[in-house]
Amino acid sequence: MIPNARPRSNRFLESYGYLLSLLAILLIWVVVMSILSRDFLTVRNIATSARGMTENCIVAVGMTLVMISGGIDLSVGAVMALVPCVVGLLYGAGWPFAVALLAGLLLGLLVGAFNALAVVRARIQPIIITLATMTAVRSVVYGITLGKSVSSFPAYFGRLGMSTIYGVPLSVVITLAFVLLGSLFLRRTIVGRFIYAVGGNEKAAVASGVNAGAVKWVVYLTCALLASIAGILFASRLANATPDAGISTPLDVISAVLLGGTSIVGGQGRILGTVMGVILMGSMINGFDLVGISSYWQTIFIGCVLILVVGFDSRRQARAAQ
Repeated sequence: MIPNARPRSNRFLESYGYLLSLLAILLIWVVVMSILSRDFLTVRNIATSARGMTENCIVAVGMTLVMISGGIDLSVGAVMALVPCVVGLLYGAGWPFAVALLAGLLLGLLVGAFNALAVVRARIQPIIITLATMTAVRSVVYGITLGKSVSSFPAYFGRLGMSTIYGVPLSVVITLAFVLLGSLFLRRTIVGRFIYAVGGNEKAAVASGVNAGAVKWVVYLTCALLASIAGILFASRLANATPDAGISTPLDVISAVLLGGTSIVGGQGRILGTVMGVILMGSMINGFDLVGISSYWQTIFIGCVLILVVGFDSRRQARAAQ
């Protein structure tokens, strides 16, 4: 039994060492911010901060699937703006809200289908096609709204974003459900294993009988659907839909996913790490707000984090290749 103790310990550290490091950094940050700001650990601030993280966390679940498969989706922020704006405009035009909501979600899925079609059939690089989709969809949003917010929603829609269940924000409960489903999907289904296989070595996966094209369709459609749902929750929290919604979401989400341990080249990552990345990034931004640091400096900080994480991942990939 004793000779096997060390290998088991090594396996545990290999599996969870990085996550434990993130947890340690988060705890240190909490301690520092609780000293710098007495409002940081208040119930009100924690609830407000948690609500603010929910949309990014939902989108990050979908982005994790895409990035593990070896792709990327820069259009998620534009989809977050498009779907609630369309829902509000259709409801304002007399459509039943349920029908308008379904139409909006289908439109979001259409964007994901376009991305998947371009990546699978036209073999366009994901970063190129999703950048183009992001620009086109954002332009459509500004065009249909004339650059103005859309507030034609039923009264209960705004209350949804601020509802609680036993004191826990409803949006947090919904987010936890998506996190659990995403984690089970990746770890407990054959499609989840195929996603890892395609991201790790697509040629080898195809040679083993995996339909790489079908896997990419799944991840891009899922990512678009989750971005659509996140946009609806964000609009509900604000009680209106804005064409500027989600502008910083791609940078924020990709940074959190990479920070959570997902490899930029695919084949590696987990939902739990992504959640840790979102919480750490969200806690840092919240702390910066409380101490009065400008949003411009916050954006610079996120960019620096992205550079450091990508550099760390590159070194990790280089060591693994040796």
